[in-house]
Amino acid sequence: QLPILSRRRPEVAFVGGREEVKFRDVRLFLVERRMGKSRRNFLSNLARSKGFCVDDALRYVTQKTTQWMTPETHDKHVLHISWFTESMSAGRPVPVEIRHYIQEISECGSSSRVEEILNDERYRTMKLFSSVFGVGPKTAENWFCRGLRTFAERMSEPSVRLNRMQTAGFLFYEDISKPVSRTEASALKIIVEEAVICVNPSATVSITGGFRR
Repeated sequence: QLPILSRRRPEVAFVGGREEVKFRDVRLFLVERRMGKSRRNFLSNLARSKGFCVDDALRYVTQKTTQWMTPETHDKHVLHISWFTESMSAGRPVPVEIRHYIQEISECGSSSRVEEILNDERYRTMKLFSSVFGVGPKTAENWFCRGLRTFAERMSEPSVRLNRMQTAGFLFYEDISKPVSRTEASALKIIVEEAVICVNPSATVSITGGFRR
């Protein structure tokens, strides 16, 4: 018996009217692995019916995500599809929560938001300056606002004055940055313990932090 061949029905796209855009500060890019035209049209029309602005510029990605961007700041967020579902149910953009990024990490192995922060110039500069002994967040922020980005730029800036701790921090930066071994910590404990017992024979000295585990 010959197989019966049926004619494939063409995909029907639901074309809605010109819905009012209620949330102009949010633009959605719906991206999903192997997303078909019917599903894309359905989700796009659903979002537009809720007052969202949907852009069809992006077509292919490797994971199921929802991306939205604020036009004023060009701030992009790649989120799990659950954010889109919750926003559609609420009829408005719901606040982005950590779990939306966590789901992205579990599926993609990384978070676009985390990568964005790690690559941010301010974050990297603050982390660099704060790694110096005697330099706190306030001082690091002050140097960043002055346009300083590296140790070399800081050292060549005559208007920046260092206190005694900061001077020692830069002078012995390489040595201070090296992790202390347990052998060194134990040797230091003996020296401190001998000095403490001379003052108070009943006192005890314990190594704390990671060496206590």
